[in-house]
Amino acid sequence: MKYHSKRLSPEAAFSLVELAIAGSILAIASAAAIGSLIRMNHNAALSRLQTGASTVAQERIDHILEDGPFNLRKGEIPDMLALGTQTIGSDASPTIPIYSDPVTKDVVVYGWLTSTVTQTVQPYGPWEVKVRNAEVTVGYRFRGKPYTVRMCTVRSPDA
Repeated sequence: MKYHSKRLSPEAAFSLVELAIAGSILAIASAAAIGSLIRMNHNAALSRLQTGASTVAQERIDHILEDGPFNLRKGEIPDMLALGTQTIGSDASPTIPIYSDPVTKDVVVYGWLTSTVTQTVQPYGPWEVKVRNAEVTVGYRFRGKPYTVRMCTVRSPDA
C-alpha cells in the first residue's frame, strides 16, 4: 500500500512579511481603539464632575431664591442676599465635595464656591425696584486642570 501525501505549493501559505504586515495593521487598529476608549472614559469623568459642580451651584441658587423673608423696607435681608462676596473653600484649600466614589463613599474631588451678590435699581413706572443679582461660581480641579461652573439669578423683594 502506498501512501501519498499531498504537498502544498509554496504559493498556498502566507509569507513572513505578509504576517508581519497583518500583525502591524491589527496592532495599529487596536491602539486606536484603546485610545478612543480612554478618551471616552476621560470625557465621562469630566461630565460627572460638571454635573456635580452644577448641582452644588444650583443648590446655592435655590437657597438664594427661597431664603426669606426679603423685605428691604423693613430691613429683612437674609444672609444669602447680603451684598458682597461669600467664599467657601479656595483653590488652595477646596472644601466642597464635588464627586464621591459610589462604592467607597470617599470624596474624590473637592471644590470651592464663590457667591457674589450685587444690587440693581430697576425703574418700574413711578417707582424703583431694588433687585439683587447673584452670581454663583463653583470651581474644582481635575488632573491638575481648573474647571468652573457659573450660574446667575435675580431676586426681587417679597413685598
